[in-house]
Amino acid sequence: MTKIRIVGGQLIETTGGDYNIYTKESIVYSAATTITETGVDKGVSYGSPENPPERKKYFVKGWWSLDIEGNKIINCALPAMTVYFHLETININNGSPVFLTLYEEDNSEEEENSTSDDKDDKITLVNKSSLKETKVEIVNNNKIIIPIELSGITSFLANEVDKVLELYFRCSYLNENSQYPAKVEDYLKVGEIVADRYKMPGLDESGYDIASDLCFGFGVKGPNPIYASNTIKNYIDQYSKSGFLNSTHNLFVNSTNKSNKNDKAKYSREECYNTKYKLTTIPLIDFDINISTGFDVRVFDSLSDNVLFWDFEKTATLYFAKGVLEGNLKRMIAKFKSNEGGIYEDNVLTETIVNSQVTKDYCQEVETYLAESIQKNITSLDKLEDKKPYFGNFNTIKADRQNNNKNFSRPIYNVEKFEGLTIALNDIWSTQIVVKELKNHNNSYTCKYEVILWDHFGLDLPDMEKVFNIIPSVGEAFVCWFILQHLRGYKPFVTKIKFEKEFEGTF
Repeated sequence: MTKIRIVGGQLIETTGGDYNIYTKESIVYSAATTITETGVDKGVSYGSPENPPERKKYFVKGWWSLDIEGNKIINCALPAMTVYFHLETININNGSPVFLTLYEEDNSEEEENSTSDDKDDKITLVNKSSLKETKVEIVNNNKIIIPIELSGITSFLANEVDKVLELYFRCSYLNENSQYPAKVEDYLKVGEIVADRYKMPGLDESGYDIASDLCFGFGVKGPNPIYASNTIKNYIDQYSKSGFLNSTHNLFVNSTNKSNKNDKAKYSREECYNTKYKLTTIPLIDFDINISTGFDVRVFDSLSDNVLFWDFEKTATLYFAKGVLEGNLKRMIAKFKSNEGGIYEDNVLTETIVNSQVTKDYCQEVETYLAESIQKNITSLDKLEDKKPYFGNFNTIKADRQNNNKNFSRPIYNVEKFEGLTIALNDIWSTQIVVKELKNHNNSYTCKYEVILWDHFGLDLPDMEKVFNIIPSVGEAFVCWFILQHLRGYKPFVTKIKFEKEFEGTF
């Protein structure tokens, strides 16, 4: 380290005792006029260089742990956890105060744009009794132990680009100033943990292109594939790192305005007119019986948009929604009619989902997995992280997930088909599980986690080949919907349901 001191006038230093300078290299004096050295008793003497006096060391090591004894060493924690910082000392008497300040390391983050050399953020620790800032800790048998509750850490997390805090202490006693833990990789990393991502909103099951039920157009096929490979790659990389970003990923929920309205058209008019429902082969008869559903598409295509929307809403709410979910379905159809795409969230729909037995069964499976994972990895919680989405057909995804001890996939709301959840959601397309907090006490804990369910409010051609399309009057809802989406260019959108749950467990 270089130290340069520039003085505009005289520099006078006075000391009451000896003034010793030790250097591993040269001492150079340079003056424009005269260099004068005087000594009262013996003048100026020269001799062989002496070794500098040994500097006392006061700190040995520092580390984070889950227990007050310091045996369960950790470098990863969740918000709301109680953790312990241990500092081992030497040459410090019992009862002596040591200055300790908690910091969040930011210097290694590329996103930091501070002009200061020290970009790290100080985190003030407050004594629970005095409600004043804690600045010193007392040494006891060459040890300092600081318990820290990470419950108030969320405000710091919100300001972090990567949503992860890296905590260490700056320690000071007499002339020694050090940082512990000594290595950056041993700092305590605090943040929420993404535990699961099942597929992705807006992409097909393989993650190669747009999901077919989010396509829309005027019966003239667009480019194939619809999304360029680099566009897909960037989306998957960003989603794996930070989840869905409204401002960045609006393309994948159809909320962008494009001049070419056929850019996301997957089906030609002829394909739309030729859809059919295939009956199971009749025994002893060697042919299939097909019932045209495309004929209704051809006939209803002569109706105006307003008539189609009127028929869509009336038949859909009559047969597929009742009670509070009837209003939700009307709001979903109204959003579809607005032709704005984007994301749909609704408090009534979310509350119904949370109270559904299907959701409760799904969350029970999630909690079983999380409890087993926490118990197995309590000192290495980063092993819970599984940010990359699972892609592939159902059997491929199932096998991949079972390799990671995941026996759950996503909830399917097709039990009560006429309550309003089946037409609104049916088979949830994509899910995300994030562990938000872990409040630990002795051998038990309370875990808070967040669930995000994604689904596409749209139809694809296979939807027109299902049995409900051949039921008189009932099938009109889907015929109108299909025409409006694929022959009139109305944009389907993505439904988002987000809620939090808690469960208790033991280590």
